[in-house]
Amino acid sequence: MTTPLLLYTAELDLADADVESFLQWYAWRHAPDVYRVGFHTCACYRVPDGDMNLFDLYELPSWNLFETQRYQAMRGRDPYMDALMERRLNKAHTVYDQILIAPNASGPCLDADWISVFRFAVPEEADDAIVGALSRHQPLMEAAGLTRLRYAVRGQDHPRNPTFRPRCMVVAEWAEQPPRDLGIPDILHSVAGEAISDDTAFTGHRVYPWPDRPL
Repeated sequence: MTTPLLLYTAELDLADADVESFLQWYAWRHAPDVYRVGFHTCACYRVPDGDMNLFDLYELPSWNLFETQRYQAMRGRDPYMDALMERRLNKAHTVYDQILIAPNASGPCLDADWISVFRFAVPEEADDAIVGALSRHQPLMEAAGLTRLRYAVRGQDHPRNPTFRPRCMVVAEWAEQPPRDLGIPDILHSVAGEAISDDTAFTGHRVYPWPDRPL
């Protein structure tokens, strides 16, 4: 079902030597700050097999939050952020509208030790068919350990950070490390076929909030 909450991803690539400093800052400074300015949820995942090694996920009530004084002042109040961000080797910030497919629940929801992410471009007219196909396959994926599934499409860009990511994304949440053969790319290609382009996939393990089941 469609949710009014926006999904916001902030990705970055750091040298391994800088990751621990980032995680300490994220947990003890950044996460409290984003909740204070009005974000609903906040999570950070370590990604060993993507083009960037840290993947942050947020939910926020509306795009207008980015233009509020409290959000725009957040960076200036944080004496640690600039030094950490200068160490980034790459970055990407993307704002999405999202549809929750499984389970049929409303409200903020980012609470999984593992995620699988599938990014791709596809024409807008394929969206309904993709959501339908994912919904039909939901019981099989839940049997494999799926806890939540969402389909996201790009919305208005972040006011300071336009994105280069493709239009669409599927995020699957798992309590445990997901099986290697998830079948989700096959579902997407069975619906949209050659219309799909610029597709990539990766998995991540939660590092904030601290995972329920450590690696």
